[in-house]
Amino acid sequence: MPLRNWLRNIVSVQTGALALCVCVGNMASADEQNPPPTQAQPSAIKVEVVSTGNSSAASRKKAIAEIPVDKVVADLRPKVEEVLKNVSLFRRMPTLSFTSDADVYHYFITHPDVAVSIWRVMEISSFEMWQVGALSYEADSHDGSIGAIEVLHSSRDRHLVLCEGSFKSPILLKPIKARALLHLQPTFRKGDDGQTVVTHTIDLFVSFPSQPVDITAKLISPVSHAMADRNFREVSSWCAMMNVAMCQQPGWIEQLAQKMEGVLDVRRNQFLKLAAQTFVENRKRLAETMPTNREGTIEQTSGTAKKSANDEPAVENAAGKK
Repeated sequence: MPLRNWLRNIVSVQTGALALCVCVGNMASADEQNPPPTQAQPSAIKVEVVSTGNSSAASRKKAIAEIPVDKVVADLRPKVEEVLKNVSLFRRMPTLSFTSDADVYHYFITHPDVAVSIWRVMEISSFEMWQVGALSYEADSHDGSIGAIEVLHSSRDRHLVLCEGSFKSPILLKPIKARALLHLQPTFRKGDDGQTVVTHTIDLFVSFPSQPVDITAKLISPVSHAMADRNFREVSSWCAMMNVAMCQQPGWIEQLAQKMEGVLDVRRNQFLKLAAQTFVENRKRLAETMPTNREGTIEQTSGTAKKSANDEPAVENAAGKK
């Protein structure tokens, strides 16, 4: 059913900003039997469900009250208000918790095009996203869905994103259009082992201007809500996995960086610098708990990355093919 497939794209969430856009949804489930070659135990890549998702009227009312409309520039506030006045679908995603360095998490949140590029390298998805402005992106899922994404507000603990998209198909007389508003709220704390634990959720509001589409969307909302929850968990798992890889496999990270496409040139160097920083900080953390460990340096990390890139097996399929 084309409408059902497109609704999956509408309600799906990707990271980093966890890629937050109206077209997202083509990400396949991560292959837990074939993770990237890290020294971590399977339990190291774990996402805990703190609370389940829901779409209750009380949650919707609370979610609307929490949206930082006052932080949105005046010209874009009418679009936000229009979505909130005509909500076809609402979902408060599950609250999830996992281990990730705060800088790693925020890098993918603020540069979702990098996350999407890495998914293509890993053959998770063929989805494309490219930056067209300081806070704006365009996207194409190659199934008839295209979209434009505008970051309305971004801070340490709040990210508000507006998505506008359409779905075209030869069997439809007119494109299906929609607007979606996503409010991501992460928190951070130090775990007992010294690692940072991220806990986050997303409030999703979708508005369809067409009444027939609006009615149909509400009828199949249990299915679309389940898809949204699942994709949010998958993206969270991917972020946790990338954090482990940066901590332990700089060579594999370097391989990814070399193959990234569709991003600004500066993003590749930023990504590698972040990976080196994360690797060193992890070594320092381990040295504090195991004094016999030697602390790493950026220079050592660079050398390790070059050696690992030559010695480690390819792992592009780590998360499974779409």
